[in-house]
Amino acid sequence: MRKQSIARMAVTAGLALTMALGPVAAPVAAFAADGASTSGSTSSSTTTDATTGTGSITINTNKNLTTDSTTLSGYQIFKADVADKTVGGVTTKAVSNIEWASDAVQTAVVSSINAVDSTYTDTSAQAAATWLSGHASSSGSSTVVAATDAFGRIASALRTSGVEPTTVTPGTAATLETGYWLFVTNATTTNEKVNQVGTAPIYAVVGGSAVTVNQKSNLPTVNKYIKNDKINSSWGKYADSEIGQSLDYKLTGTIADAYASYKSYYYSFYDTFDSGITLDEDSVTVKVQTPASDDTAQTETTVAATSYTETYENNALTVTINDLKSVKDEDGNPISVTPDSVVTVYYTAHLNENAKVASSHNDNEVTLTYSNNPGTDSKGTTEQDKVRDYTYQLMLMKVDASNSTALPGAKFTIQATGADEGAGTNYVQSDGSLGDTAYEFTTGTDGGIYVPGLDAGTYTVVETQAPSGYNKAATFTFTILPVYDTATGDITNLTASTNNQNVATSGVSKENVIQLTVKDNAGIALPLTGQAGVTITWIAGGAVLALGITHLVRSRKNAEDSAE
Repeated sequence: MRKQSIARMAVTAGLALTMALGPVAAPVAAFAADGASTSGSTSSSTTTDATTGTGSITINTNKNLTTDSTTLSGYQIFKADVADKTVGGVTTKAVSNIEWASDAVQTAVVSSINAVDSTYTDTSAQAAATWLSGHASSSGSSTVVAATDAFGRIASALRTSGVEPTTVTPGTAATLETGYWLFVTNATTTNEKVNQVGTAPIYAVVGGSAVTVNQKSNLPTVNKYIKNDKINSSWGKYADSEIGQSLDYKLTGTIADAYASYKSYYYSFYDTFDSGITLDEDSVTVKVQTPASDDTAQTETTVAATSYTETYENNALTVTINDLKSVKDEDGNPISVTPDSVVTVYYTAHLNENAKVASSHNDNEVTLTYSNNPGTDSKGTTEQDKVRDYTYQLMLMKVDASNSTALPGAKFTIQATGADEGAGTNYVQSDGSLGDTAYEFTTGTDGGIYVPGLDAGTYTVVETQAPSGYNKAATFTFTILPVYDTATGDITNLTASTNNQNVATSGVSKENVIQLTVKDNAGIALPLTGQAGVTITWIAGGAVLALGITHLVRSRKNAEDSAE
């Protein structure tokens, strides 16, 4: 009589709630007396005979995982008789004759309730069930159990209670004793795994007709972007630049939809660089983007440097937030992070003298390590995401136009008058970087100059000194024209163009450097017909002039002598 009296009081208090058999279970279902109907219901209802003994439950594989290799740990909280109850065409579970599954479970549940309600003193199973029904924040398949409420605390407490769980394999029906159960993901099947994640706690009633529920958790993702220096470029997967040029990079990470089920949330970017890329270490900034409530805009808040650690070792950048739930802004105020938030890392980096050119590419690869199983220290890692930065090499050959003989000793300056970053007056230096002072390249014995580390775009070439016996080439421009696959970042074609018909662009392809051949002609020797006669005439004329001057001097002297 005592047990049934309590059950009827529960019904009167509106405790016959629909049990959510979805990804995250809600509170205890239908704490009703045997065969009792929901209080206040005017719809017709039917209730099957209560079942005891065993029931069937299937927890589906996680639909967000390509391969779900996890297992679940089931903890029975209450033993109970269970019946299917249909009200208004909706079938739920009616639970009666509630008892604790074990003393250890009783201790874990009561202590968890006490942690959020210090006034709670009853230790009976029915009282605990009544309290849980009245303190669930929500019910349904979209409900995520919060780590700080009683249900989240119960899940954490049972993991360490010493109670031996029942192993359940996702996608396989499990036969269990009837009653109220908790299911969590076994941490050994998620820790240090790639693309595996544990579900938020699932609370479900087993008994009556077979039950099928879904797991509640998705995989965080990481993406990396680079912004090309070409005017009006947006974030993408590839870029090109000259040696030394600073380029913008961005890392973005998403958050699991079961975020509320975590007491703390570890979050760490690991970004590796090819040897040809150097991080600008003072440029790292971390921000959190959160959509506005009306989904029309988003805010981006800078995270205080004290909320994360940053290291740069062995050409790898690590940015770690030990607990995303406790990050603060630069003014020391807590930042509200939700499952819809995006964590973003911005920084700049540049190509150095070790950069790969032309057919090779300079890669950055990032992974994200994150908390992946509520109530545990388990951490998982995403697959890599990468971006590519390209730079190009110029091979300029100076040759005789008539016989293609190499012409050493020619000097050239190269000016970036229309490279990707925009028209300018910077001169290309010996390593491909740009400077304010003109650098003169001199062709070697093979007639060539070799310039590594050029950006895509247009350059102006001036020959400042021609080889002995040859003319200087007319000033000309050339343009480096790569074509990329926007999805993969691969170069699909590489060509060059020039405005000078005496400059050839042969040998250009995605496997080769930019090759320009400047053709030149020797200086012209003009005909010398009549030149010898002119010389003789000048000589003869000089002799006549000399004799005339001598005669004039002698005549004046004779005149002076006569006068005396």
